[in-house]
Amino acid sequence: MSLGCIQLTGHSLRVLAENCPNIQVLIIKDCRGLSASSIGYCLQKSNELKVLDVSGLDTIKMTTLLGLSLDKLQKLNMSWCRNITGPGIVSMITTCSNIQYLKLNGCPQLDHITMASLGSCLPHLSHLSLAACTSLVDTALLSFLKSYSHNKLTHLNLSSCARLTDASLRNLAIYSSTLSHLELAGCVLLTDQGFGFLSPRLRTLVYLDLEDVHQITGATVKSIAKHQPHLESFCLSNCTQISDDSIKYLVLQGICHRLQHIELDNCNITDQVLNTIAIYLEQQQKRKMSTDSNSSFFSFTNRRISVEVLDCSSITESGVKEALAKASPMLTIKSFYSFQQENIDISNRYSNGRYATGRRGHAAGQHQSSANCIIL
Repeated sequence: MSLGCIQLTGHSLRVLAENCPNIQVLIIKDCRGLSASSIGYCLQKSNELKVLDVSGLDTIKMTTLLGLSLDKLQKLNMSWCRNITGPGIVSMITTCSNIQYLKLNGCPQLDHITMASLGSCLPHLSHLSLAACTSLVDTALLSFLKSYSHNKLTHLNLSSCARLTDASLRNLAIYSSTLSHLELAGCVLLTDQGFGFLSPRLRTLVYLDLEDVHQITGATVKSIAKHQPHLESFCLSNCTQISDDSIKYLVLQGICHRLQHIELDNCNITDQVLNTIAIYLEQQQKRKMSTDSNSSFFSFTNRRISVEVLDCSSITESGVKEALAKASPMLTIKSFYSFQQENIDISNRYSNGRYATGRRGHAAGQHQSSANCIIL
């Protein structure tokens, strides 16, 4: 069932709770007209919940969460609930030990006690998002890492936790051997030294986001290139000290042979990077064709790389076109010039009367398949 938040009242939520005791998924994010008492009443009645999203609700307070019994809860999003502090989080998670996915973006107070409780009370936790938790410091994060000894954490988002330093990178390297997705965008105090320690010790990364980490240089990129064999997506946007040399090294000399997506928006790179990637892909295709000449033509899979180079002042239209001419479709480039072409294509589709029809057909194919699910 999907209901708009404008129509939803506290009374309606109470009626739903009374008549739908087996709700497993409840999403009431941004429903700001609901009172704390109505939300608390609903949660008291919903003992079968597996997914709960109350993000953006300032009405939720610590008292709203007291006495809940949600032992089947697996996924919890309490992002931007500005009146939820550390003690409120602790009171919630102590009765929800089966949580696997926890999102607390923008939580105002994450102290050492709260972080240690997250680690000790949630043995099944695999996804943790603490983006924009501006109070989070190195020692509090260390309290979590030390108390969490279950080796199941694969996804960690610390974006815009601007007080974290290289000490946290060292602690992640020591205590988090299972991480595959690490987001550190906007952690402005991190430097080459920290990543130089992390990279050779944590070699399981598939996704790494370093957008707006302004202090890093090509040394960090080269360290990642040497030690991350599983890396598929790498974001370096707005890292203005990154230049051609380190990206060429990443593609040509590193061990990131699974790399598929590179974001370099507003980096100090030129057309040479695009040309290097294009030639690499072109030569790779020729080698594979030669290797498979005695077998089926379709026995190999071409590696594909997508590159984003928005706001790169030294990237030219001719450079983009020349790179694509060499390596398309193995190479895709998102740039200012590709947006120009997209606008032309969209205009052509509108003039031919096809664009709206295609969109309607796509929307018609969408449906809500989750059973026992209420999205408000």
